[in-house]
Amino acid sequence: MFQIKKDQKTYLIADESINLKTYSKDQFDIIFNSIDSDIVIDLSNLKEYDSFTIYLIKEIYLYCQENNYNCEFKNFSDDFINIYNKLSNYKKHEEKDKSLGLKALTINIGKDVQNIINDVKSLVEFIGNILINFLNLFLFRDKVNLQEIGFLTLKNGVNALPIILLILLLIGLISGYQGALQLKQFGADIFIADLIGVSVTRELSPLMVAIIVAGRSGSAFTAEIGTMKISDEVDALKTMNFNIYNYLVMPRIIALIFSVPILCLIGDLAGIIGGLIAGMTTLDLTMNAYFTELKTALTYAGIFSGVFKSFVFALTIAIIGCFRGLQVSGGAESVGRYTTSSVVTSIFLIILLDAVFTYTFQIFGI
Repeated sequence: MFQIKKDQKTYLIADESINLKTYSKDQFDIIFNSIDSDIVIDLSNLKEYDSFTIYLIKEIYLYCQENNYNCEFKNFSDDFINIYNKLSNYKKHEEKDKSLGLKALTINIGKDVQNIINDVKSLVEFIGNILINFLNLFLFRDKVNLQEIGFLTLKNGVNALPIILLILLLIGLISGYQGALQLKQFGADIFIADLIGVSVTRELSPLMVAIIVAGRSGSAFTAEIGTMKISDEVDALKTMNFNIYNYLVMPRIIALIFSVPILCLIGDLAGIIGGLIAGMTTLDLTMNAYFTELKTALTYAGIFSGVFKSFVFALTIAIIGCFRGLQVSGGAESVGRYTTSSVVTSIFLIILLDAVFTYTFQIFGI
């Protein structure tokens, strides 16, 4: 480490390498208390050094100043002096004054609002590019990856059937049991068919299917495209003159807008069956009475309002999933962050759009 020689002056001579971990201030006290002359720090033998070396030299120098030792540097190379000047002047970021908490909070809110505005601008631009490419598919007959559409429809539609059926069946059962407890008090047992039929077809089925697809497929779109982005596959496709929208985005949008409305209709059936099971086990309803009342309660407008919602939800999920995927940059951490953002944004927009549709349909009497 350092060797001490006592002649006319005391030399601290550095060996080939210095390890900061082997020295402490207690050891400084032991070494320097035995010194009764000026100190020279001689680095003529130093061949390897790093930031720990700089730190140690600075600690020795500060120790000498605090304890009134005369300290002199000797045989420092020009490279070492340059690095020493840069690193020794580095100061850690000072902690923010807690008294400025309100100011910091205001600044953070402003930054968040600015990020949201920039995000919305990028999303609008992305949607505009999608519309242009969608029109080109019909007007100029641009090519789209048809094989990818079939694969994605199978992956995000057919493979999602089991979880859709299970969840909507359970939703129908839960709604049926909860409704039955209230209807039974007023002798309105038969109206459980109205309750389940209207709530499932108009709200529960399109909403639950969209949320499941957002978590299952929307996140997958973001992760897939994001991984392609950080591995430079997207740039490679651009270099080979592939249209990224036609090759990556449009197949996913088309696959979802075909599969999600069908999943919604199948979810309607599962929810209605769940309500039937609840009615037959709790209210002693017959299947014939349940479906007869259901036929009077349901209308085509009610059913297709739910299907229309699911169509818009599917479009929203696909756009957000692909948009977040193309925003990925950096490494794996970015993929995880934007995948999470994709799911959260999609679910938020789904619920917001559902509220808008519900209010709008009520105004028009649908």
